[in-house]
Amino acid sequence: MNNTERYCGPDQNIAYTKDDIADFHIDFVQHFEHIRQHSNYIQFQNIKHENEGYYECIVRLNNGLVGVRVYFLSVGGNPREISNRELHIYSEITDTITLLCPIFSALPAWFTFIIPKDSPQGVSSLTGYDYLRIKNISNIHSGIYTCRVTTNDDNQGYSLTSNIYLDVYGPPYYIEPNNSEYVLIKIKRNIENVLRCSINGNPIPSHQWFLGDIKILNKEKIISNTIIYKIIPMINDESELNQTVTCIAKNNRGTLRQVFTLEFIN
Repeated sequence: MNNTERYCGPDQNIAYTKDDIADFHIDFVQHFEHIRQHSNYIQFQNIKHENEGYYECIVRLNNGLVGVRVYFLSVGGNPREISNRELHIYSEITDTITLLCPIFSALPAWFTFIIPKDSPQGVSSLTGYDYLRIKNISNIHSGIYTCRVTTNDDNQGYSLTSNIYLDVYGPPYYIEPNNSEYVLIKIKRNIENVLRCSINGNPIPSHQWFLGDIKILNKEKIISNTIIYKIIPMINDESELNQTVTCIAKNNRGTLRQVFTLEFIN
């Protein structure tokens, strides 16, 4: 677009004369910037995408009445990213959220949302809309969602993609390879065995290990403060028989435990 112009004045339903006007200016509001000029006329030349936004004309009369008109200047062209739209979205478990495509097109365009590969069954890519609505969010919804916008102007196709990352917060949960509360582990004597707590979460939980099948903490001794626990059972140590250890994972959304029963194989 080469140039455009716009006139502005008080509401036509308000009777006024030129002498009634106490103040007259136009505000250009975009990205928290304001451009003010005392005129009822605004003109742009060599318009760029940066000029797109809301223009607000405000007229104040001596009798206290105020007239306001708002215009939106839309600048054409191929699809482009919207700089002030969030690309990293945070959500809680069981929430409902709407992801907005961070791409704008003044031309008729075809929108497609591409979901992460490991999304749950029943959730598929959405076409034809510039948003994606997700209900009853779970941890598996975390990931990168891609919005693709395609136009076909004068038989010349144009495509643009942009990614949105959905970050889901919730209590700790079990992960592979041991995604259950009780785990049977076979270990060898006289060598170092490493147990890994199969609990993750967002925010990342802290991990603590205790001897025994611990359900409620009551001044039990911590044997490890990391996600792993190392143990070297001795052949002649009968106290190691039928030993159990408990990993407790905790973040600011909840607590989860995992109990390991140790079975010696030599």
